[in-house]
Amino acid sequence: MRPGPSPRLRLTRPAGKRERLIAAFLLGLALFSPPLLNVASRDYMVAGIPFLVLWLFGGWLALIVIMALVVERSGDGD
Repeated sequence: MRPGPSPRLRLTRPAGKRERLIAAFLLGLALFSPPLLNVASRDYMVAGIPFLVLWLFGGWLALIVIMALVVERSGDGD
């Protein structure tokens, strides 16, 4: 007879603000890492704006929105 999984070892979604902020930080590291910036720095224009500029400002905006949602989320008992 094989023992079942221990209830203490169950994986759950990160529930605390700290975990979400760490995830946002890691997303920022990934967005602004040199390999992805090299991909974004191609000679490609979107509405006359270089894609790299859109990548940088769009990533920055996304991180600000994510951080605001995490910090302002109510009812999170961290």
